[in-house]
Amino acid sequence: MKSVAVLTTIIALAAGHGIVTTPPARTVGDAFKAACGEQPFNNQKGDPYGNQQQLEQNAASQKDFNATSCQFFMCKGYQLADNTANVQKFTAGQTIEMKVDIRAPHTGDCNVSVIDLGTNTVIGTPMIEFQNYASTSTGVAKNNTDFQITMPDVAGQCGEAGKCAVQWWWDSREADQTYMSCIDFTMA
Repeated sequence: MKSVAVLTTIIALAAGHGIVTTPPARTVGDAFKAACGEQPFNNQKGDPYGNQQQLEQNAASQKDFNATSCQFFMCKGYQLADNTANVQKFTAGQTIEMKVDIRAPHTGDCNVSVIDLGTNTVIGTPMIEFQNYASTSTGVAKNNTDFQITMPDVAGQCGEAGKCAVQWWWDSREADQTYMSCIDFTMA
């Protein structure tokens, strides 16, 4: 039994790529499991670093997967209901420290934006953008994993939890994989 647990851990670490660690980003829980199914839940519980495309591929064949309630293209399908204790309170102009853990680099583009969770659209423009992000040829630059963003004034749209999120979005065309993390917040 121990060898199965060790093997599962090794596979999860090998598959892992990147997530936001600060501020606290959404994680999986019972609401994700109910919305997305048992297999995606187990996959993300074991390896939250994985990519959106793998989630979609693995979930598509599962009988308990519901694409209407589980939208992997928005916050990887992670649900606010599992993360109410992590909702941040930001103010317009506030500087936010961001930390990202990248376990396996893939050259791509990255941005951090405020998204409208009702429409899955970016509000305004990205707060920060990177080209040549997590480069496989030059290595992961320090500013790819430790940087700051300045919050725009989105109080009118983001006054209550579940309306908006700060989304870290990393797309690697080199690997044909997309990674994302969402930080729920309110702004008064």
